[in-house]
Amino acid sequence: MLRRLYSTILGVPTGKLAKNIADLTTTELLMKAGYVSQPNAGLTHWLPLGLSTIRNIEEIIRKHHDKAGCQEVSLSVMSHQSLWDKTGRWQNDELFKVGDFCLAATAEEEMTQLVQRTADSYKKLPVIAYQIGRKYRNEKRPRGGLLRGREFVMKDAYSFDVDQSSALRSFEKMNQVYYDIFKELNVPFVKANADSGAIGGDLSYEWHFLSESGEDTLLECDACGVVGNVERVRPHITEGHFADEAEVSYHLTRENDLCLIYYPKGRTVNFKFLKDEDLVELRTDISSEEAVQTYKRSGDDEFRNIIRIMDVGVGPGTLLPDLEVAYSRSRMTTFEGVPLTEAQAGDGCALCEAGKLKSFKGIEVGHTFYLGKRYSEPLDAGFVDSEGRRQHYEMGCYGIGVSRLVAAIAEVTRDADGLRWPASVAPIQVDIVVAGSYTGDLGAVEKFCSQLDGLRYRVDATEGHLGEKLARSKRLGTPLQVIIGKQYPKIEIELRGLRRDLGKLESEVQQQNGVDKLVVDVEKGPQIVHKLLSVM
Repeated sequence: MLRRLYSTILGVPTGKLAKNIADLTTTELLMKAGYVSQPNAGLTHWLPLGLSTIRNIEEIIRKHHDKAGCQEVSLSVMSHQSLWDKTGRWQNDELFKVGDFCLAATAEEEMTQLVQRTADSYKKLPVIAYQIGRKYRNEKRPRGGLLRGREFVMKDAYSFDVDQSSALRSFEKMNQVYYDIFKELNVPFVKANADSGAIGGDLSYEWHFLSESGEDTLLECDACGVVGNVERVRPHITEGHFADEAEVSYHLTRENDLCLIYYPKGRTVNFKFLKDEDLVELRTDISSEEAVQTYKRSGDDEFRNIIRIMDVGVGPGTLLPDLEVAYSRSRMTTFEGVPLTEAQAGDGCALCEAGKLKSFKGIEVGHTFYLGKRYSEPLDAGFVDSEGRRQHYEMGCYGIGVSRLVAAIAEVTRDADGLRWPASVAPIQVDIVVAGSYTGDLGAVEKFCSQLDGLRYRVDATEGHLGEKLARSKRLGTPLQVIIGKQYPKIEIELRGLRRDLGKLESEVQQQNGVDKLVVDVEKGPQIVHKLLSVM
């Protein structure tokens, strides 16, 4: 039986949109096209098309995790305070708290406790467990629709190993899993060196889709090819090439000494870099202006110590600003050549010292962390080694924002006509559009559809103008439209989605009014449809 679904898919409008598609944000487009509904800021109802899309993504993720030997579980979304107290994360103001429980934003604590109950011997390791489910974050100002919400669907995985070398092998295995997942999604992506942030750990990578609308700035070296988040990349300063002018910011240390940070004018100081240098510990509860006023209130005769830290880009010949405070040189300590500022496009690469950095934007969709014993030690979670000694796990954690992927793919691939899903995630891969000019019987259409084994297709044999039907299909992001009309037994196949090399078929592609299409015999149509979708 033919499936006439336009009038039965919940949330999908049948008429024209009141607003030009190009003027819609991606979230608005997903809502107008009937993929999601947002009852409140940061919350999402998944409608049939959106649910199908997110499930397709989940199955790709699941396939590659299972292939790598990961074990799927599903943990409760509620987690007790006692675990989070041990790791020092209960005070995180992004947690939704319900009495002594929180709605889990991530599951390091719970997964570690779960694995501890089973993997208590080195013989039972390594273990990599993962889950796909809803997570919760108390975002004060949720923005970007599905990109940053209060509730979201996430894949989180955790590895447990006997030692660091084994943990790093698991880490590399999971990075290969991520590469394979994003390769199958067929959207341009990069892996970037990243800061571990609140999760902790010593090594991490971010996975980004390339997009000028992305919130993250990435830098790539044109010589060694290494990509890093701007928060992680430091510039290479050639000997003697110092800035013409410097700026200064004022801070108080934990001992209430005054710390002056000098950096090239126009640059951005990354205080994580300063923390890595372990020179001073700055107070974070006081602004630069407050630091100056606090120091001045000590009085001219009560000078405390002043610590000057000079960025690597500040040196002889750099004009330094006048200080806003009185000082005594006998109580001044200076550190020079300290890398404090973020790199920017055109800087030298600090890794290879041969290339220049170029800048581009990305949307983060995944993150892999090597954790070490960041969680196993405070939770006292571990195993008995081969010599009978108790050891703590070496761990890694690995996240993919599944609902975020839906929004990110839509953002990166959409155009002025609507969505453009890769074939691997599209809820409908082929729209068979029966034109009003078709004079044959629907049995021939059914025969054509019977040869589309394994594909997600839909038939639109409803009344209406062909142009409106095609516009509706393209708005929904369907990769291929098969038009059965007056040319039958010739059929037209319009190529909506992004594609890789079509091989011999490329020479048969025609372009009419900006649309790529093929005209083929109906007998060859199913085979060609399969071929096209394999590269879209």
